[in-house]
Amino acid sequence: MKETNTRSIAKAISWRVIATSITFSIAYLFTGEVKIALEIGALDMVFKLISYFFHERIWGRIRMGRILHPLAHVEIKPGVEVDDVMKKLNELGFINETK
Repeated sequence: MKETNTRSIAKAISWRVIATSITFSIAYLFTGEVKIALEIGALDMVFKLISYFFHERIWGRIRMGRILHPLAHVEIKPGVEVDDVMKKLNELGFINETK
């Protein structure tokens, strides 16, 4: 499984809207000024949006904690036989087929 850049960007933006709203609210509570809270929120959004995007892309390359589908190791080409798939699943230990 691999995420596309578009999906990573969409996730980053949706999270940043939520997180920036929280940052804006906290900044407003501390300063009492909307302009300053908006400036803090805007800076927070830009820097953390970029950081999150790269964080997601790096984690997309790390295999730790991922479980591959049993057929992920089977090369699929037109005309692949069911027996070949069953043999590969048996070799990988996903099924126990004895003949």
